[in-house]
Amino acid sequence: MKIVLIYDSVSSSKLTAKVSEVIASTLRAQGLEVTSAPVGDAKHIDLRDFDALLIGSPTMAWAPTKATKEFLDGLHGKQFSGKKAGSFDTQIRSFISGNANKAMEKALKDLGFSIAVPHLQSYVESHNKVYRLVDGELDRAAKWAKELAEALS
Repeated sequence: MKIVLIYDSVSSSKLTAKVSEVIASTLRAQGLEVTSAPVGDAKHIDLRDFDALLIGSPTMAWAPTKATKEFLDGLHGKQFSGKKAGSFDTQIRSFISGNANKAMEKALKDLGFSIAVPHLQSYVESHNKVYRLVDGELDRAAKWAKELAEALS
């Protein structure tokens, strides 16, 4: 199983990148082949070469980042039926924070991907304007990746 993992990470803390790294390493430990790249480098990747796409983004203004939206919009007109997908986001735990996963999953489904497992939300918190993942979130990401590996097998 060949997986491509595309992510955006905009804060200086690079929290979505950290979650992405845990997911990729966990999937590799489960025997899956993973290519991981920031969304800015993704235009050079041919998604037809992969069995599954994972997309990750911080939640910004109730949605994925502009770069993530542009990446997904750039896939319109291509068909990905028969391929699996999944999404994950990082967000502040708040009833007004929104959720990037909803938009990403809708875009993936509209492109013909089937969602392999329910999305992962990783929560962040701010201390003195410095963002960090809430304790235990990287463990949750590893657990999610193991569930994903099982679903893809």
